[in-house]
Amino acid sequence: MTHVCRQIEVDRYNSIPEVMIKWEGFPTPAPIPYFRTSSMVTYAEVCGPDDLLNNSWHDIVNCALTAATATLAAIPKTDGSPDALATFQAAFTPCATAKMGARAGEIQVALSTQQKPNEDWHR
Repeated sequence: MTHVCRQIEVDRYNSIPEVMIKWEGFPTPAPIPYFRTSSMVTYAEVCGPDDLLNNSWHDIVNCALTAATATLAAIPKTDGSPDALATFQAAFTPCATAKMGARAGEIQVALSTQQKPNEDWHR
């Protein structure tokens, strides 16, 4: 049995505009602005035995999304602080236990945030 980790996107917020300049044209290049937006994305990081994650993934995702919804005010704005994690786990653990029984104790959960683009660069 192998231990694996997976990410679940549980929230995306604050669409941040970004601008990039590319010098294009010949013979005299001109500055061309490209635009996109990015957001802070909150992930539930889930680790556990591969058989449990494979067989119960749908339930794990549902519990993570339910826990994130229940604690949305605390999670994204704290960048994964211990308080946000404790709040998330307090909602996640009972849900996971109801779906997976004692095996829910084999799952470890953490929170992380990353800034991710919402779209490709465009003119």
